Amino acid sequence: MTQKFTVVFDLDGTLVDTAPDLMLAHNHVMKKFGYPTKSLDELKNTVGQGAGAMIGRSIWSQAKKELTSINEKIKNEMTDEFISYYGNNILNESTLMPGVKGFFKLV
Repeated sequence: MTQKFTVVFDLDGTLVDTAPDLMLAHNHVMKKFGYPTKSLDELKNTVGQGAGAMIGRSIWSQAKKELTSINEKIKNEMTDEFISYYGNNILNESTLMPGVKGFFKLV
């Protein structure tokens, strides 16, 4: 048996369009914790610097509307829920970016 050296990497939006699955995970968490969901366009403004930052930005915009503060414990619970849901559902809607399939040999 021969071994093959393989390097697999992805920068979201470079090789795989994961935005639809990010939106599904985000909206799952928002519904579970009683916050409004977001469209894909709205969510694009919250993505970057990890799940905690995305959840924080999302609930902060709602908290400003309600003139309340964010409970850090709730934000952390929401982030954990997001990571769990996203990890279990990352392949539901994600697709290869145009031109990627022909460029790499996919196993």
